[in-house]
Amino acid sequence: MNEYQQIRFVPDGTQEQAQAVSLHYEILSTAQAAADNLLTLGRKLKKMRDSRGYERLGYESFAQYTEQAVGIRQRQAYNYISVVEKVPAQLVEENAAAGVTKLALLGRLAPAQQQEVAGGGELASITVAELQQLIDEKNGLAEQLSLLQAEPVEAQASEVDLDSMLEEARRAALEDADREHRKEMAQLEQSCKEAAAKEAAKKIADARREGEEKARKQMQADNAAVMAEAERVVREAKQAAEAARRQAEAADARAAEVAKELELAASPESTRFALLFDDLQQKAQTMLDLADSLEKDGRETEARRYRGALRQALEALAEQAGAQQLNVDRS
Repeated sequence: MNEYQQIRFVPDGTQEQAQAVSLHYEILSTAQAAADNLLTLGRKLKKMRDSRGYERLGYESFAQYTEQAVGIRQRQAYNYISVVEKVPAQLVEENAAAGVTKLALLGRLAPAQQQEVAGGGELASITVAELQQLIDEKNGLAEQLSLLQAEPVEAQASEVDLDSMLEEARRAALEDADREHRKEMAQLEQSCKEAAAKEAAKKIADARREGEEKARKQMQADNAAVMAEAERVVREAKQAAEAARRQAEAADARAAEVAKELELAASPESTRFALLFDDLQQKAQTMLDLADSLEKDGRETEARRYRGALRQALEALAEQAGAQQLNVDRS
C-alpha cells in the first residue's frame, strides 16, 4: 500500500483518544489485508485457469469450477484475473477499498491513464457508472490516435514474427504451469502420506487405549468377584460357627435337663445316656440345618427328602422304644 501521512494530534490522556488511535491502526491493517487478499485470489484463480487444474478436480470448465467449487460467478472470477493481469500491484493496494469491479474496469485503460484516473487512491470516490463513462471517453481518444498512427504500427508489425513470439510465450507458459502442477502434486502426495501416517498412529493409539480400558474393567470385575466370594465364605463360616455355638449351648442345656428329669446324675449309666441323648439331638439338629441350607439355595426337593428321611428314622426309633417299653410293662 502507499505510504499514509502520519496522523498528528495532541495527546490528552483520555480513554476515548486511546481507542481512536487503536481503531485507526486496525483500519490500516485491515486495508492492507484487503489488498493482499485481492491480489492473492486473482493470482491463484489465474493459475487455476491457465493450468486447467480444474479439469483434474473433475470440472468440465473454469466457469463450472468457480461457480460450484468457489462460490463466485465466472464474470467475477475473470474480474479478479483481469486486475492482476492489467493493473499494477501498487494501484491495487492503493484502491483495494474500491472493489474488484472498479479495478477490473480500470484495467481497460493504458498504464498511464490508469495512474491518471486512480492515482492517489481516489477510485473509491466515484461510482461504477462514472468510471465507465470516463473510461469510454479516454478509450475513444485512444482509438482516434490509433487510427492516425495505424500505418507506422502496421509497418513495424510486419518486421516482427508475431506468430513465433506468441508460440514461444505460450510454450513457456505451459512449461511453467506444468512445473507448478508437478510441484503441487508432489506436495499433495506428501500431505496425503503424512495424513495417512497420522491416521494410522491415531488408530493404533485408540486401540491401545481401548485394550487397556477393557483390561482395567476386567480386572476390576475379577477383583469384585473375588471379594464377593471371600465375603460369602466368611459369612458362611460365621454362620456355621454361630450355629455350632448355639447347638453346643442347646446340647449342654438339654443334657442337664434330661439328667435332671431322669434323676440319673448319680450313676455312670445315666451320664452316658445323657451324653448319647444329647449327641442324638445335635445330629438331628445338624441334619435339619443342612436341609434349611439346601432350601435357601433353591434345592427344595433335596431339602424335603432329607427332612422326610430324618422324620422316618426318628419315627422308627420311637416305635422301637415304645415296643420295648410295652414288653417291659407286660412282664
